[in-house]
Parts: sequence; C-alpha cells; structure tokens
Amino acid sequence: MHLFLLIIIVGSVFSVVSTIFYVINSYRSVRYKQPMNDIASGPSDVTIIVPVYKENTDFFEKVLTAIQTQGANVIVVGDGCTYPYSEIAARHAFTFLATPERGGKRKALSLAMHYVQTPFVMFVDSDTLLPSNAVRDLLSSFTDDVGGVGANLRIIEDGRVLSYASEFVERSREVILRAMNHNGHVMILDGGAAIYRTEIVKPFILSSEFYDYRVLGRKSVAGDDRQLTSYVIKSGFKALKNYNVNVSTPSQKTLSSYYKQQVRWARNGWYYFFKDLFGGTARKAGAFYTFELIYVYLLPIFFLGLSLTELYFFLFAHHYSYYRFALSHDLLFFLTTLFTFGFLRFTRFATTLINGVSILVFGAAISNNMARNRLKTFAYGSVGLIIMFVATLHGLVTFWKQGSWLTR
Repeated sequence: MHLFLLIIIVGSVFSVVSTIFYVINSYRSVRYKQPMNDIASGPSDVTIIVPVYKENTDFFEKVLTAIQTQGANVIVVGDGCTYPYSEIAARHAFTFLATPERGGKRKALSLAMHYVQTPFVMFVDSDTLLPSNAVRDLLSSFTDDVGGVGANLRIIEDGRVLSYASEFVERSREVILRAMNHNGHVMILDGGAAIYRTEIVKPFILSSEFYDYRVLGRKSVAGDDRQLTSYVIKSGFKALKNYNVNVSTPSQKTLSSYYKQQVRWARNGWYYFFKDLFGGTARKAGAFYTFELIYVYLLPIFFLGLSLTELYFFLFAHHYSYYRFALSHDLLFFLTTLFTFGFLRFTRFATTLINGVSILVFGAAISNNMARNRLKTFAYGSVGLIIMFVATLHGLVTFWKQGSWLTR
C-alpha cells in the first residue's frame, strides 16, 4: 500500500510538471514573434555546402535550382561519388568536389570547409528545398552574440500516411523549439538548412573531433547537426531558429526506413542528452534549456514506468486487500483500504484530467503551426508519435550502437 501511495504521489507530481511543461511551451510558442535585425552582410557573404550521395537526380536538380536563386557561393560535395552530380552542379556553375571514397556527411563537410572564405557558411541537405530569400532572411537573425541560425523544417505532404505523421512530429517539435527561442538557445539546428559563423565552426569542422566522430570509441557519422549546435552554445554563442524560413523535405519512403531514422536520431539524442547535461552546454544555455532537455528525454521513461506500475496496482493490488480481509475479517482494514484506494484514484483522476486539458492546449499550439491539412495531420500524427516513443526507448537501450554511414 505504501508503495502504491508513493507511485500515486510521484505520478501526481509528474502530471503537475507535465502541465507546466505543456502550458509554458504552448504559450511561449504561440506568443513568439520572429525578430528581424538589420545586418550589413548579404548572400555573397555566405558559402552554401551541399553534400550529396545517392540522391534522386530530378529532386537534386530542384534543390540546386532553389539554391541558385539565393545569390550565395555554392560548393557541392560528392560523398565518394561524382556522376551525375558533378554535371548537375556544372549546369548551375557551382564548384564541385568529391571525397576519394564514401566517408559520410562529416567527411564531405570537412573537405568543403577548406575552401570556405566567407564570413558565414550554410549547410543544406541534398533533399532540402529552400524558399526564395532564405539566405537573406536567415542572416537577419544574426546579432553579435548569435553563432548559428537554423530554418524551420517542413515535410512535403504527398498523400502518404508517413508524410502526415512526420509532419505532425515536426510541428510538435516546433512548439518546443519556438518556446526555447525566447531564451536564445534551441537543442538542435536541423541539418537540412542552417547558417553558422565561419570563424566559430570552421576550426571545429576541420578537426578530427568532428570528421572522425566517435561515441564510446565507436566511429559514427550521425548527429552532425546536434554536435554543431551543442558546440556553438558551449562556445558562448546563441543557437536560434528562424521561423520565417520554411524549408521543405520529403519524408522517408517506408515505415521501416522511418523507424530506423528515428532510432538513429534517438541514439544520438540520448548521447547528447548526457553530454549536454554534464559537459557544460546545458549550464551555458541556462535553466529553461536544462528544464526542456530533461523533460523531453525523461518523459517517455516516466510515462512508461508509471503506466505499467499503475496498471499493476489497479489490476492486482485491490485483490490483495480482499484476500487479507477474507483471512483476518479485519473490517477496519478493509474499509480503510477501500477509502484509501478511492481517494488515491480520485487524486490521480483529477491530476490526469488537468494534464489532459494541458495536452489539448499543446495540441492547439501544434495546430497553430500547421499551414494546411490539419485534420489529416492530426489523424495520422498518432502513428508518428507511437513510432517516436518506441524509437526513443529503443535508442536509449542501444545508444552506444551509433552505426556507420553504411546504415544511413
């Protein structure tokens, strides 16, 4: 009984903290207004690096066409490959480089970084479409204390369930990251499209710590964007997102590939959860960043643990009370047990109800971030959340298996 009481208390506290989390993030997200600063720099002060490997050639052509309108310097890097990407780059008059062999995105970025002479460098994935004036708008978020600015990632909705599910997950993340933008630090500047001050990241990207990235001694190419974001914050600069710039990317083709992607991200996320928490990044970023970091990563564990424990007690604990009563005929014990269970169930119901209302508020904030197809996106969003939940737990128990570029 005492253990059950403790579980109920812990669950109630968790519900209260959850309510605070959902309400604060929802309010700060909806109220966030993107600042636009005057800056002397323009697109010619930016070098865009586009690593490519096995990208659909037609889509890659669209990606480079969108980049060409930005007015920036462009370097395309073939990750151990040349044809046909060198020809596509040549049609746009872009510089083309190639690594001698497949080494992953990190090696490609490191190679191209040797040729960057501009004050800013931008990384764009080979499957990410930039809107017009994306570079100029991202530059408007820079002030002297800002080291990196990322774009807002949107999933191209093509009628498949996965595209809507992926979009829902991205819009959920947007609520949290918009809220974090208030304090000048987000947990990640998505690798799809982000600009950095060259003087900050160039020495780091050229170092073996970046291009020969290892987790617990194992070589890995995952999480370059999370590593760069953490490095910028730890270096004493802000890492922000500009929500006026919406870049587009397709979702994974199959459920299996989407799940593997989520597991890779989860593994890297867990590694950086501990690294940011104990390595100084969270301290640099401040209390709100630390609160968000802890809650986001511990939520699945608390939820699973409390759900399983409460299920056990509600299914079996009251049988134990009837059994005790049958043996001892202790009416006072029986009545006390019934009252206690009733009171605790009411307490849990009340906190769960409050938590449910706060989740509805959070859902409204998510809806506020959606441009279209709200009903479909919400309807299929549960698929994305379930996959992300399972992948997060999978990533936690296997976070040392970072994998290699062969799994990407």
